[in-house]
Amino acid sequence: MIKVLHFVSTPSISSGVMSVIMNYYRHIDRSRIQFGFLCFLRCRNEEESYEREIRALGGVVSYVSKPRSSIASIRQLASFFREHNGEYQWLHNHEVYLSFFLKLLVIYYKIPGFIIHSHATRYSDRLPYSIRNHVFCSTIRFMNCERLACSKEAGRFLFGDGAADRGNVQLLYNAVDIPHFRFHSERRRTSRNKLGFSDGDIVLGHIGRFTRQKNHQFLMNIFHVFLNYEPNAKLLCIGDGRLREQTEQKARRLGIWEHIRFLGLRSDVADLLDAMDIFLLPSLFEGYPVSFVEACCNGLPCVVSDTFSSEWDCGHVCRISLKRSPEEWAQKVLEGIRKGRWAGMESQLFDINQQAKKLEVVYLK
Repeated sequence: MIKVLHFVSTPSISSGVMSVIMNYYRHIDRSRIQFGFLCFLRCRNEEESYEREIRALGGVVSYVSKPRSSIASIRQLASFFREHNGEYQWLHNHEVYLSFFLKLLVIYYKIPGFIIHSHATRYSDRLPYSIRNHVFCSTIRFMNCERLACSKEAGRFLFGDGAADRGNVQLLYNAVDIPHFRFHSERRRTSRNKLGFSDGDIVLGHIGRFTRQKNHQFLMNIFHVFLNYEPNAKLLCIGDGRLREQTEQKARRLGIWEHIRFLGLRSDVADLLDAMDIFLLPSLFEGYPVSFVEACCNGLPCVVSDTFSSEWDCGHVCRISLKRSPEEWAQKVLEGIRKGRWAGMESQLFDINQQAKKLEVVYLK
């Protein structure tokens, strides 16, 4: 049995990184490979966490204090590795800014394999953290490790053009269960009825944590303008986070509150995608978000920022610069709705069954 320790900040279902890991965990051969999770932030209750599902799949979740300036937190991290010495064959790190410190622990405790996984194309959406992470990640390009990335851009960003050009970065896309997210007309009717929408209502949708990266303030501006074209339109905002209250306050100031449903964390994302007519994601930066992949599998037209990777594209995905005005974004949204739904993405690059086999090869080699 190969045991893999995933180092990730939180087991929260609001975490896009955890969503990716859990998709792989559900589809990997767990008779040969098992996961453990080492996290910083414990969720307030099990409904907000993957912890219950992780236990059901045979895994464990452990917690340590987040390393800051305190030596005590570093000692706590070292204590965990000492206590579990010899238990794990791989340390799969998603907190890339801690790679240097984790590499020292990997060497000291003789963990055979070390993976660094790039999920984004920037270090942070907050300047102090971005500067800190840039400094801490400066040694990654010289490390002896396995390099994984969710897109070509994410790989080049963290590991450098040289590593990518030499083939030293393996792409592991944020894959999903494609059939689960395919569009169903009956599911659409049921979902819309639950939300109180009529067949004629135009519904825009967004999925993402309420952080600066996801750019909810600009999303509110876009929707405010769009209501000039479609006064009865609705907007679904799925997710939670520290900026949710700020976003809700802006919706009230703009007078669009009654047109928006802030749904929080949801487990019925496929149903909600069916209820939408178009998907918006004006993020400041991205790797290749799983929410976007799910929307494409559903066949929704998508309007996203040009910070997104263009490795996979089709005529139903519109990339537009964040320098463009909300009016120009609203126009693109209107054009996307007029195009309507399409058959949906079938690419094996995002098929979790195919991609899980690729990850098994990494762990078992």
